[in-house]
Amino acid sequence: MNTTTGAWWMRRWQNFMQQVGVNSDATALRGLRVKRLEVQPGQIQAQVAEREHGTAGVEVRLPLISDAQWNAIIDALGSQALFAAQLLAGNMPAEIEQVFADAGSRLLPASAAELDCHFAATSGNGGNGSTGDFAGRALAVVFAQLGEMVADDPWLLLRLRGRDREQVLAALQERRNSTTQDVTARAVPAVDGAAAQNGAFYKLPQQAGRPADDEQEELEDRVADFWGRRKVLEEAHYHLARPAVELALLRRLGPITPAADGLEAFTLLQQMYHSTTRKAWDMAFAPDEDPELDEPENGDA
Repeated sequence: MNTTTGAWWMRRWQNFMQQVGVNSDATALRGLRVKRLEVQPGQIQAQVAEREHGTAGVEVRLPLISDAQWNAIIDALGSQALFAAQLLAGNMPAEIEQVFADAGSRLLPASAAELDCHFAATSGNGGNGSTGDFAGRALAVVFAQLGEMVADDPWLLLRLRGRDREQVLAALQERRNSTTQDVTARAVPAVDGAAAQNGAFYKLPQQAGRPADDEQEELEDRVADFWGRRKVLEEAHYHLARPAVELALLRRLGPITPAADGLEAFTLLQQMYHSTTRKAWDMAFAPDEDPELDEPENGDA
């Protein structure tokens, strides 16, 4: 995960902890250790240990996003090319929260009222008079640990709300495929009644500005224009920039097959893309050669 993106999600999670009233003071969590933490759709399960109080189980439940809401979210994500490319490339943009809001949902619960927290001492002295304090601190250390996990893998937030990474990417890929098929279907010209009859041949309608087949110029007469017309080339402007998402198209397509040879081919293609991009970049910004430097000086052979 990108370091900047990870830091943003860490701050976002800390703000969420304050929003739901969970203490994030590191000094209050000293001596606590999270032995196990598991994130499942709609729940967080953890085991926390402290020398004074022993071991306790912590469980946090939160509502899942409905299938209808998820469909709206996937449609919203898929309709924005940059979002789709970033997600299919494995990145979680910070702006995704706004997409959830526009779809009538939330990536994170709005308040502590949506959280159902449970604490149970399993061993040690959890039953002494300070159990309440231990429960609050145990919950806080679980949230703090989860924040570090979210910084490394923000997809955990989507899993908490009911869809894991594979499900979201598969839904986006399916939407992309269906959109591509619709565009292709609309691009095919309609066949008229005569062409639909048996034995009829369909010919594309003549485009305006293009000469008919019998009016085509001979190739020999166009040799001078092989590299394009000079006027057109002089008017052409190029904009060179590194891609916002590296290997976006290749990652959207994914490996050819899940087998080992498919993954190997995918890796080789990634290397080729990187090499080609680097070479093109070097060529584009290489200093122009001075032809005078290439001419031999008098007396040189």
